[in-house]
Amino acid sequence: MRTFNGAPNGERSVAAHIMREPAPLSILLLFFMQFIALLVVETNRYYYQFLDNSDNGPSSHREVTRAEMFMFLALTVQMRHAVQGRLEDYWTKLEQFCCPIYRQMMVHARYYHILCFLHFTDNTRNGADRIDDRLWKI
Repeated sequence: MRTFNGAPNGERSVAAHIMREPAPLSILLLFFMQFIALLVVETNRYYYQFLDNSDNGPSSHREVTRAEMFMFLALTVQMRHAVQGRLEDYWTKLEQFCCPIYRQMMVHARYYHILCFLHFTDNTRNGADRIDDRLWKI
């Protein structure tokens, strides 16, 4: 379990919306904000590890933000409601297959970037003793 050491980068508390008698949705959002923060940190860490091990020059991609991670997860969940044959079909401009919400919310190249580098934990930590457990990262 991950211990909470305060908001990252000197941000104010993510629990500012919690009142004295919180609603269940407030508690869920508190948990979800921590989960999103973890995804953002580990996805960006994996991206930089990839760049360090790559022979290519600097990339034009920027760090993933919390807002982008929320959008990525929302689009991924939405894909279950509008099933297409291939992933790239969600961003198609063909009228018979078009679902404009995907193009309006996120450029497909950005979605693929986040999908490619999506990570839940640091690869350099706890990997040596978990060689037989293929799901240790999750």
